[in-house]
Amino acid sequence: MALKVAIVGRPNVGKSTLFNRLVGKRLALVDDRPGVTRDRRYADGNIGDMDLTLIDTAGYEDVTDGSLESRMREQTEAALEDGDLILFMMDAREGVTSLDRIFADRLRKQHKPVILLANKSESRESGGGIGEAYALGFGEPVAISAEHGEGMADLYAAVVAASADIFIEEVDEPDKPIRIAIIGRPNAGKSTLINRLIGEDRMLTGPEAGITRDSISVDWEYEGQNIR
Repeated sequence: MALKVAIVGRPNVGKSTLFNRLVGKRLALVDDRPGVTRDRRYADGNIGDMDLTLIDTAGYEDVTDGSLESRMREQTEAALEDGDLILFMMDAREGVTSLDRIFADRLRKQHKPVILLANKSESRESGGGIGEAYALGFGEPVAISAEHGEGMADLYAAVVAASADIFIEEVDEPDKPIRIAIIGRPNAGKSTLINRLIGEDRMLTGPEAGITRDSISVDWEYEGQNIR
């Protein structure tokens, strides 16, 4: 069974760009504006000869109220629980921020392997940020450029090393699911319907229109039938 990898970090550090690169196609929206990704997204991908189930997440915000940002944080928390391995991404150009430190403290309580990624390391300006990353406490950061594909060999080596102690149960490939698309105008209740069907708060919902910005695949089983 594929290694389940959660890609996490504060907003706009390049998580979705790395997700798309490892998946091999542009599934997640990518934009210079923070907060484009809001739900967590799953897709099959690989690095080298390793099969992965990748989880793209919203940017982590240190808020616990009823706001949209707080609900996005809850989606990231769910991805942390679900993943076997965590890729913690920071922006090497900007260096370590207070939110990076807060999130690092949260990850240390997770008791799962964490690989620290210093993204956007293709420029000279990123050197200082890579050095600062050691202070987050996850050992030597892996310098990458998700946009340009640099550092993927180093990332592969880090994933192989970190996954050595992770037991992944081998299971038979499930039957091909029935694929259902739920569509409609903004704020009509599509995500609420999905949550009701699967019996969990898998999708962000709320009074704000346009919370879901791109297509999200959700796997569900009903009376023995696999559905996506």
